[in-house]
Amino acid sequence: MKSKLLILWVGLVSILPTYAQQVLSLKQAYELALQHNFSIQIAENEFEMAKKNNVIGNAGMLPTVSGVLTQDNQVIDTKQKFLNGSENNRDGAKSNSLNAGVEMSWTLFNGFKMFATKKRLSELEAIGKIKLRMQMESVLSRVAKVYLDALLAKENLKIAQQTLQIGEKRLETAKAKFAAGKSAKSELLNVQVNYNADLANAKKLAASYKNSKLALIQLLGLSSDYSYEVDDSWLSAELLSFEQFKDNALQFNSGIQLSKLSKDVAQSQLNELRGDRYPSLQLRSGYNVNRQQSEAGFLQSSNNSGLHYGFGVNLNIFNGFDVDRKVGIAKINQRSAELLYKDSLLKLEIAIMQAYEVYKTNRELYQFEEENFALAKQNFDLAREQQENGLISMNDLRIAEVNFMQSMQRKYAAAYDAKWSEIELERLSGNLIRK
Repeated sequence: MKSKLLILWVGLVSILPTYAQQVLSLKQAYELALQHNFSIQIAENEFEMAKKNNVIGNAGMLPTVSGVLTQDNQVIDTKQKFLNGSENNRDGAKSNSLNAGVEMSWTLFNGFKMFATKKRLSELEAIGKIKLRMQMESVLSRVAKVYLDALLAKENLKIAQQTLQIGEKRLETAKAKFAAGKSAKSELLNVQVNYNADLANAKKLAASYKNSKLALIQLLGLSSDYSYEVDDSWLSAELLSFEQFKDNALQFNSGIQLSKLSKDVAQSQLNELRGDRYPSLQLRSGYNVNRQQSEAGFLQSSNNSGLHYGFGVNLNIFNGFDVDRKVGIAKINQRSAELLYKDSLLKLEIAIMQAYEVYKTNRELYQFEEENFALAKQNFDLAREQQENGLISMNDLRIAEVNFMQSMQRKYAAAYDAKWSEIELERLSGNLIRK
């Protein structure tokens, strides 16, 4: 039995936290995630694509210039008879032609459509930025959750270590009492069984803590051999006000900003389609070179070059009411976007109210568990003193110990819930990225 316990203890110590490791705070975890998380990097690439699309050339505001060069060669047999009776017959006559030119087309006016397009591209870039921020917030929220999981696992492991220390002393006392003939063997065996259960539980908690740390490393995008410890700090010093969260949410919440920009994009799309009802004016210009050579025919050679320029007007007179159909659909989309924006505002206000109630309740429960923990500790200290004086049994001491440890676990679980509800409020109010 002793050899088996020794093996279990050595295995447990090998995975217990090494406190010489660097302490990683939640804020530092946020910073590492923003730098290395892969999903954030992908979202950054998508935002960069939206930025590159937001240029005046993509909105049709710049001229298009194209060059053309063609070379054509022919070998032909020709038979020509003229009115004066003469003939011109050639076999294998060669001819070639060269055409080169540069053409420019520039839309000067298209019913202000190009300006609406540019505005929509700017709004899409802004949406890309908001989506990047939403991805960051999503990642940071997951980082906070996993970080708190690791922190709770660490605290539970410390409780298990403390339980083992207490159990080891109780086991030594039970052995001494049994050896002196002051207690029955059943009491010693009961203490031994309790100690073995505590040791097995501590080993499981140590593995759970290690796995929680690895899950956090994966979210941070770091190497699997990154060594750290989570910080023991939990809650903010004071209860945060509801108005503070509500005001920030209406101004900085990513979902609200996205809904507003989507509404603006719908309006820009409507303005673009309305531009199809106006005429478009284009400026055209170019420079062409044409050279021909022939061994048969009327011309032996010909060379032409020169500049051309002019204007063109295009007006859609009738296309089966297609423009009216598209504009009508765009108006419906614009109204839907407006309704979605109003719905988002209402949902956010309700979500903030609900989240704050959860946050306030969890803070109150944490205060209650702290007070209860103080009572449980006082009871355990008293029970330990009474057991040393022979006033209560080992089993009674074990009951007081279990109540004390469970009270400590509930206190940390309440701190976990309170901190997580605080982080959720920070996310809803748009404070995760601004902090």
